[in-house]
Amino acid sequence: MKILSILLIATTLLSLHTADETREFAFTETRVMPKMNKTSVSEGTMRFHAPDELRMDYTQPEGDYTLIAKDRFDVFKAGKLQRLNVKDPKQRMSIYRATLLACLGGDVEKAAELNNAKAEYKTVGNTYVCTLKAENAAPRDIATLELVYDRKTGHLMTMTITEGNGNYTVYAAK
Repeated sequence: MKILSILLIATTLLSLHTADETREFAFTETRVMPKMNKTSVSEGTMRFHAPDELRMDYTQPEGDYTLIAKDRFDVFKAGKLQRLNVKDPKQRMSIYRATLLACLGGDVEKAAELNNAKAEYKTVGNTYVCTLKAENAAPRDIATLELVYDRKTGHLMTMTITEGNGNYTVYAAK
């Protein structure tokens, strides 16, 4: 029974998305580093075009952006551009990039596979809550990923990424 419900949620969620879907929405990003007692909050607009384009334009801090496109992962922060190497699919930032795209496209099983994680699914009210727990995550790798999707639309509402070192980032659609 439990395996059937897991497969049903995963399949249903994936079926709510299309191969070339486009979605644009306002979001907040809250980054927490508990050991340093530090929290930063950013906000902006996120544009996702399946399967492999994502752009986050920040209004706070203004001018910052993240761009993911085919074979690209650029981060512009505080006036500096960083081009991240994503040519090797086993490299940490390649996995992170592919994970973000899979999650936005509703492919939780792919995100789990990318992170050597086990996925748990449950229905909570009008949402699907998907929790991925990686085995033996390194300090900067994704250790846990909690995804909350709208059951009707399949849209990702919140994504909490917890690294192996305990730092976590929450992305929330407004």
